[in-house]
Amino acid sequence: MPNLEGNRESAFNELLKNKDLHREFAFLRENPRGKAWLGHLGFRLFGFLLFNLWCPLRTHGRSNLPEAPYILCSNHSSHMDSAALMCAGGLGFNQYGMVAAQDYFFENKKRKNSLPLLMNLIPADRKSNRQTIARLMAACSEFLQPGNRAIIIYPEGTRSIDGKIASFKKGPAMIATELNIPIVPAYVDGTHSSLPKSGSFPKPKLITVRFGQTIHPSQLAKHNSSNRHTYSEVTNELAKRINALENEHNGN
Repeated sequence: MPNLEGNRESAFNELLKNKDLHREFAFLRENPRGKAWLGHLGFRLFGFLLFNLWCPLRTHGRSNLPEAPYILCSNHSSHMDSAALMCAGGLGFNQYGMVAAQDYFFENKKRKNSLPLLMNLIPADRKSNRQTIARLMAACSEFLQPGNRAIIIYPEGTRSIDGKIASFKKGPAMIATELNIPIVPAYVDGTHSSLPKSGSFPKPKLITVRFGQTIHPSQLAKHNSSNRHTYSEVTNELAKRINALENEHNGN
């Protein structure tokens, strides 16, 4: 079994060395230009007005954020979550990339010409296999190349309908481990009440974002015999810390 796991990881690393794959996503390195730049400016202004006038934003634990690059992971129950995390994190809106479903955002005619550029979306195939994950890692790597950038990934994979935290997928842990970048756990409260999955316009609610202590996959990897074990340990630790932030917020 150890040899089989080693072969799997070796094959996975070989996929990441595919130069054509990195060239395919080279556009993600570029800073926003033209209409995209204006879109980012408009999105930043919208976020400022939203979280200062309509849905006041409170931030806790910003000092836990390391220097970029890093991956930011939180619970997910609203389309407002990303904007809340970006405002709370303090980097410019154009410095955040967001992993998003390829079929929903990139293959839909109404969305593909505006939202991917506006929100620095990084395409992710919902089909989970070695090739699709390697493609996502290559895309994330290209986005982070300029430096001082961060990526938002939701480990639940989709928005919660009832606002409760669902089980976590291993994708963020795999990306962080293979690219050797830290993960910051975060908890977002109030966005589900303001704009749930079934909502169409935000209701005025207090929004809170809490950042937890950074997880360094490289440190956990020292105690594991394979990257697969590291993926599981990082995922479990991430879930533990986000749930702890929720308990802290609720006074438990």
